[in-house]
Amino acid sequence: MSQQLINRSPDLQRLVSEGYAVSVSDGHLLVEEIPYLDRHGAVRRGVFGCALDATSERTVAPRDHVMSFSGGEPHDRNGNPLSALGRTSPRCTTVGSITFQQGFSNKPRDTSGGHRGYADFYEKVRTYEDIILSEVHAQNPTATARVGAMPPTASEDDPFVFPDCASARAGTTKLASVFKREVIAHIGLGGTGAYILDHATKTPVLRNHLIDGDRQYPHNAYRSPGTPSLEEMQPPPFKVHYHAARYGRMKRNIVSHPTKLTAANLELLEGVTFAFLAIDACPEKAEIVSELERRGLPFIDVGMGLHLSSNGIGGTLRAVLSTKENRASVRPHIPLDPGGREDIYENNIQISDLNSLNADMAVQLWKGFRGFYANFAEPIWHYQIETRQMIRSAA
Repeated sequence: MSQQLINRSPDLQRLVSEGYAVSVSDGHLLVEEIPYLDRHGAVRRGVFGCALDATSERTVAPRDHVMSFSGGEPHDRNGNPLSALGRTSPRCTTVGSITFQQGFSNKPRDTSGGHRGYADFYEKVRTYEDIILSEVHAQNPTATARVGAMPPTASEDDPFVFPDCASARAGTTKLASVFKREVIAHIGLGGTGAYILDHATKTPVLRNHLIDGDRQYPHNAYRSPGTPSLEEMQPPPFKVHYHAARYGRMKRNIVSHPTKLTAANLELLEGVTFAFLAIDACPEKAEIVSELERRGLPFIDVGMGLHLSSNGIGGTLRAVLSTKENRASVRPHIPLDPGGREDIYENNIQISDLNSLNADMAVQLWKGFRGFYANFAEPIWHYQIETRQMIRSAA
């Protein structure tokens, strides 16, 4: 992804063609081998870093003027801190293996003397480089950042089609890295399962396996994220193909399996590290749960039990996290036998807000389990519609 973005972006391509050591990692532009003077006048090397602003095709004008720097504090030829850079806190603290200690704040000026934004990332890099090099060249006129090589980047297999600029700008890319080795099986892509997929594809998981043998009919569109075109629904596609095409515009490595998961094809779980189970109670579900447990895989089961009364729709939403440590205690909370019950949801009642909320419960459990959210504790969550209460318990 990083090389494609560089090739499609004139400003990044210009930096490369002029010999800068440019790479893209976790939604950030990195420029290595930047020479600077330490307080003793010795030439050192550091790294520029800033969050990239880009579409799926190319970069756009930077939204801010701050540049982060990995290295010591740059000084002028007299051993004083280089004030022209404008000191501030670094916007990014860690990108991959690079830690940023310094932050620079230099706003370019327009023809009237007022401040303006940078036109592109080439201008941003060159502006900060020129400030630093003006002092470096007083000591060593041959020092240059144009080393004529592009170092390997950790993002050639970036899971996203275009950079996650929001996480980069918020400084949460290191935290989100807990998902980078995750391979998720999405078992069931009905209303709740589709919203789970919507959330999960916005994290840098390695791969998303979509497993569902049903087709995306018009009534499904009313309980799934987004809005399809009429053409997308004619003829009705398999749900996995429909969602893979939509989310594939943003997320790589989405694998479609247009089949129901049964005892006959449990090999689809090979390589999976986590599963979301969003299917109704049925004989196949018992087999799936047993197989997930046999493989030692953590998984989350979701569902809702709804009823219609004179006061409106009531009932509960459920999300249960099953891990190797809590199998026995949570197993009774995972319904496996339909038992002949009647549920108005099974009649295709449209309550996308409840589907979304049920998915939110599941995804927050998953993120808490992986350490993205703090204070993770209870693995069993219920939401009571009538009281609007979230009830969390250990068993």
